[in-house]
Amino acid sequence: MTKKGTTITVPILNDEYRVIVVFGDNAYLNRVAVKWGYPEGQVFLADFRRGACFYRRECHPIIAVPKKPKSPEEIATLAHEAIHAVYDILFNKLEEKTQAEEIVCHSVAAIIRKVL
Repeated sequence: MTKKGTTITVPILNDEYRVIVVFGDNAYLNRVAVKWGYPEGQVFLADFRRGACFYRRECHPIIAVPKKPKSPEEIATLAHEAIHAVYDILFNKLEEKTQAEEIVCHSVAAIIRKVL
């Protein structure tokens, strides 16, 4: 059985910072995560979760959802995980200390636009 999925890479602020959005099963998600530097088996979507955001200091954040969002709940989950991903870039990687609300909002909007 072929494990299928989709990966969308979204630049944030510039091409140096990216959010990786993955739709698919755990086998596909793990392959993508390993390609982007995550340890084997550490990135997976538990059956009870609608989505998740994974991040490590040395890696781009990965948003995982089982399929392309269509329903209001699925789109809300994507937006929720996008906020986690953008916060990881701004506050963990860049160590931004000032109020960055407008940057967060535009960055989350970029993820949603690219995916939908």
